Amino acid sequence: MRTRKLLALLLALLMVTSLALTACGGDEDVDSGTGSDITDNNGNDATNGEDEIKYADEQVLNYCFNADPPCLDPQLSTDTTSSTIMNDTLEGIIRMDHDGTAKEGSGMATSWDVSDDALTYTFHLRDANWTDGVPVTAYDFEYSWIRALDPATASQYAFLVYPIVNAQEFNSGEITDPSEVGIKALDEKTIQVTLKQQDPVFVSKLQHSTFFPSRKDLVEKYGDSYGQDFDKTEYCGPFKVVEWVHEQNLRLVKNEGYWDKDVVKIEEINIVINSDTNTRINLYETGEIDSVSIAPQFIDTYRDQLKILIKAGTRFFSYNTKNEFLASEKIRNAIARGWDRELYNETRYKGTRPSAYAFVPPGMPGAPIATYFRDANGMELFTDMHHGAAVKDEVLKLLEEGLAEVGKTKADIDGALAYSCTDSDAALQDAQIYQQMWKENLGFEIGIEQATWRVHLDKMHTGEFTMGYMGWVGDYNDPMTFMDLYITESSFNDPGWSNAEFDALIEKANTTVDAKERMQAMLDAEKILMKELPISPYSYIADPYVQRDYVQNIVRLPILVDSGKKWAYVLEH
Repeated sequence: MRTRKLLALLLALLMVTSLALTACGGDEDVDSGTGSDITDNNGNDATNGEDEIKYADEQVLNYCFNADPPCLDPQLSTDTTSSTIMNDTLEGIIRMDHDGTAKEGSGMATSWDVSDDALTYTFHLRDANWTDGVPVTAYDFEYSWIRALDPATASQYAFLVYPIVNAQEFNSGEITDPSEVGIKALDEKTIQVTLKQQDPVFVSKLQHSTFFPSRKDLVEKYGDSYGQDFDKTEYCGPFKVVEWVHEQNLRLVKNEGYWDKDVVKIEEINIVINSDTNTRINLYETGEIDSVSIAPQFIDTYRDQLKILIKAGTRFFSYNTKNEFLASEKIRNAIARGWDRELYNETRYKGTRPSAYAFVPPGMPGAPIATYFRDANGMELFTDMHHGAAVKDEVLKLLEEGLAEVGKTKADIDGALAYSCTDSDAALQDAQIYQQMWKENLGFEIGIEQATWRVHLDKMHTGEFTMGYMGWVGDYNDPMTFMDLYITESSFNDPGWSNAEFDALIEKANTTVDAKERMQAMLDAEKILMKELPISPYSYIADPYVQRDYVQNIVRLPILVDSGKKWAYVLEH
């Protein structure tokens, strides 16, 4: 099947890139079995040196979002749509390039020193300004990282800062003095960080938007409105937002005050916001946008032009374990396994999406137990209807037993649950396929609830759902970027699931100095997660898209960075 072919290619791709990189991996567009050509690692045509490049007179990019960015506040944002904008408009300590490596001088830090015990990092910052001319200083970074930890901020990503001394204790309220946290601005150009224990991927984590700088004076001035509109923040990256009509469009222009402005070729970026698949395709066909994701119904039309964006990520269903039905592990198992992933991915997505039967995606390291995590734990930690009639019998038995345990019947569950998703037409079509499969295999109806991306995220994070769509792309190149999401106290534990053994294993992985014990703890934890299924993976992230040949040098990495445009340019055409 084409799905299996793509999975094999995805595995090979992520494994090769992970070997070469110490932080986030680089991606390539791969032959998905749909007739696509293999291009370079960012969907670009090869060139033989910059002296041969013929640039277009107008360096303008036009493309489309299917949802409005919920938030441009780096300490509050949690989604990839917002991250895409912040990556282009803010400058962190480092900036990932096409190689995906954390290089000195790539971002705000010109260099850094690491102590002999690898616990203290001292970052030396360059001269740079915000768009209003105010200097960017080490105090901005100190403020922002402490702000992420401040319980009053309620940052869902505070846990990313936990490797730092007393960071978790400050975030939990155990200590209240921020000066006790291992984050110190020594002067305007020097910030020092002290870790609790060695963390070989710490520097690569600093590309995450949580570690981007915010302006204390503007946060205090605008309060909850900070980052909610283009004029309620300032920028220090390659571009700045000069227009944002919510749910309609954004416009970015080159930041002439950027420290590395001479390498930035793009002068303007225009973004249309539209969730309708047909409208987005029409915009591409009429030349109004330069790139567009390809919905299932258009895959055959564009098969000769398709590129595949490989991400180290997983799509999954999340189940509210506080719900009277979904509190039952057996009922969750029945729903999670009561449909056919292979059939769905093959027929709906024409084999461009690899099916997932485990949480941590291919390519994540598994050393020292195995080269890769999936090698050690296997590709399938649960089965579904694709695996034969015996599975259906097992699933129906689990459903019957689960209903009996909660004192309910199939008549009670019929119509009592709803699947939550975004408001796009593609999301509705997907939901209707799931709905039909569950009805046919399990014998009861699950409703559908749609909302905008922002509202959908809010519902999932506040527990105002029964079951719904979520996806996760790794923030750094280690399985922990997936595994610690579902400890009891995690801010991303949307299901509200709790398992003491799972928590203990993640705690062990986070505290042991023995690399083998650490990896084994995560392997064991994933098996518990996939047994109880508070979430159920259904595909790894490999998304088809098309892009004009004249658009070059956009950075796309498997981890975190979706479409960095600092080095992008438009060829003469």
